[in-house]
Amino acid sequence: MRKALFGITALGTLCLPAMAAARQDDGPAEAGLQSAGDIVVTARRREEKLQDVPIAVSAVDASGLDSRGLGTVTQIGQIAPNIQFTPGQGGNSGAIAPFIRGVGENDFIITSDPAVGVYIDGVYVARTFGAMTELLGIDRVEVLRGPQGTLFGKNTAGGAINIVSAVPGQQRKIEADLRYGSFNTVRARLYAETPLSGDWSLGVAALGEFGEGWQKVPSGKNLGNRNVVGGKAALHHDGATLDALLQIDGLRRRQHAAPHSMIAFTPTFLSDLQSAFLAPCCAVPDHIDRTDGSPALNRDETDAFNAALTLTADLGGATLKSITAYRHVEALFGRDGDASAAIDYAGDVHDEKARQISQEVQLALDLGNRGTLLLGAFVYREKTRDDTRLVVADGLYPALIAAGFDPALATALDLNIDFRNRQRTDNLALFANGNYELADGLSLELGARYTWEKKKFSQSAMRLYSGQPLLAGTPYYELEKSWDAFTPRASLSYKMQPGLMAYASFSRGFRSGGFNGRPTSLEEVGSYDPEYLTAYEAGIKASFGRIATVNLAVFRNSYKDQQILVSTVSPDSGLLIVRNENAGRSRIQGLELEGMVRVSPGFTLSGALGLLDAKYLDYVSVINGVPTDVSDRKPKQAPDITANLGAAYETPLGDALDGLFRVDIAYKSEVHVDTENTALLRQPDHAIVNASAEFRLTGTGLSLRAGVDNITDKRIITAGYDASTSFGFTEAYYSPPRRYSLTLAYRH
Repeated sequence: MRKALFGITALGTLCLPAMAAARQDDGPAEAGLQSAGDIVVTARRREEKLQDVPIAVSAVDASGLDSRGLGTVTQIGQIAPNIQFTPGQGGNSGAIAPFIRGVGENDFIITSDPAVGVYIDGVYVARTFGAMTELLGIDRVEVLRGPQGTLFGKNTAGGAINIVSAVPGQQRKIEADLRYGSFNTVRARLYAETPLSGDWSLGVAALGEFGEGWQKVPSGKNLGNRNVVGGKAALHHDGATLDALLQIDGLRRRQHAAPHSMIAFTPTFLSDLQSAFLAPCCAVPDHIDRTDGSPALNRDETDAFNAALTLTADLGGATLKSITAYRHVEALFGRDGDASAAIDYAGDVHDEKARQISQEVQLALDLGNRGTLLLGAFVYREKTRDDTRLVVADGLYPALIAAGFDPALATALDLNIDFRNRQRTDNLALFANGNYELADGLSLELGARYTWEKKKFSQSAMRLYSGQPLLAGTPYYELEKSWDAFTPRASLSYKMQPGLMAYASFSRGFRSGGFNGRPTSLEEVGSYDPEYLTAYEAGIKASFGRIATVNLAVFRNSYKDQQILVSTVSPDSGLLIVRNENAGRSRIQGLELEGMVRVSPGFTLSGALGLLDAKYLDYVSVINGVPTDVSDRKPKQAPDITANLGAAYETPLGDALDGLFRVDIAYKSEVHVDTENTALLRQPDHAIVNASAEFRLTGTGLSLRAGVDNITDKRIITAGYDASTSFGFTEAYYSPPRRYSLTLAYRH
């Protein structure tokens, strides 16, 4: 009942703009209070006003990011419906793992691709460890909900997050801010652009952030700390017929592992052996803000280099665009799962390297002022390396041999394993998308993409102490497979009057298959199938000048062969198995409502409501070697309700001082964070409250912002996994505690 009341209340609040619009007078857009109608997006690979796009898309521009104090892309989950981000797992804190409308992937292994595509300046990002998402100079962030299989890159079955950087122009501009916050965290950012000779201009951005972590480690360094530097340069040529933009960025991160907590432990056969032959195991920490671990596993390091060249040529009645990109990232991260520095009972460390090169060509044609046609081709290659060391009861094998155990039995219990994984992915796609105005206000859009993808995977897995292969008699193997798909899209939109549009659409998304990167027996070596998502959507977008906007979307998704990450136990070895499998059929349907109303020239309300009904229709999993119908499970990261409400008030405080005051509330109903619906890993319904006060010296560009995030200090599980039947423990990742900050900024 409480959930229903909350949803009804939020819905009523968001409907206020439509009722109030006729009574308001147009006023100037205040800084940080920009209406949705002012934002330009590229959701259809061309610049359009947000309210003119017949797609469920949320967007926030630079002023919106700044006024809310959002320092990273992952925080937009607080202001958009039906989207949430899971933290980096395995000790890594840099990855972006979004779920949109219950569709997503939070596994970091190289054999798994994201279900929601992340794009930076039009470039698909396969491994997000080294993505620059905290710099100044980001023009806007767009969240496209639903499959984007026609226009966007490689794997966008669930949606796309498009991060668009500012393009330097012919005016000088400088932005800088310095933030100090809880846990002695200091962040300095700079963005500047200046014209050069002729039609050339230059933009540069820099970031440095350092701070202590919030999870205490008595024997070593705190988890969740910050130690990152990065920068970006953009060289722009704005010629009469040729526009050229070269962007280069780099990142260096030297942090401790991401915070994680052992929240329960039950002794197992393996832990009993650990206690008997090595050292006692294990004790659950008394607080989620404290843990312990070995320094060798407490690592989170990343180096990244990225470059992109975008060329746009005006051919008269057509525009030709080329996007050439190279991305290189190396990451070393680990986690200690036993919460102890005295023993190494359970943990892992990952040495990752990924290189990708992509080329996209687009030809945009003008269809006589009645529409446009976009033709394109996309070529992509990624080479990845994953060297993982699994640490389980470290030293047990030599202890058993010394005690006179049979070598074969001791080898079976040597679970310290070196994995050497390699994968190459080749992707080729051809696409077309056109829209045509059939009659005044009535437009038809048709699009399609053909995708072909091939993956080649190899693995070597050796037991560290005994020197024997993990897979008996198979020290090395290779697999190769290819898939292809045709993904169409169609939509019909009608502008009933200026500022009011209705649309309906059909689209299909595809995510290619892959290989099991963590087999513990020969039976588990192999591939899983592609997944397909078919979406039906209808919506209304309404604008009332600069006073209000209301956007409504209803949708139904049919999921076939959904790729599911599961954790189970091998009936033969007793080892924990983490693998991908395909659920037969799933259904996801829901509603999304977004709105903004300018109550007065200085007072703005904004909010969003997402309702989601997700369920498996046909899902059979193998549990302890037995096929089992698990269709009654709830899909992970698919809450029934997500909602947010923000209030911003801007007012003069004196002749030369303005104030901007904000309160933002983000609510999410109960949800499971793992596929198995582990009771201990259930995330309860909760609300996160943030507030800030910003003071601006008129005409100087100087401002001071005081903010507090998570005012009520709400601590909830955001991710985790259950290894209670194998290793004995359950591990969880928690949201950070209450945090205070002061930010001094200059913009000119």
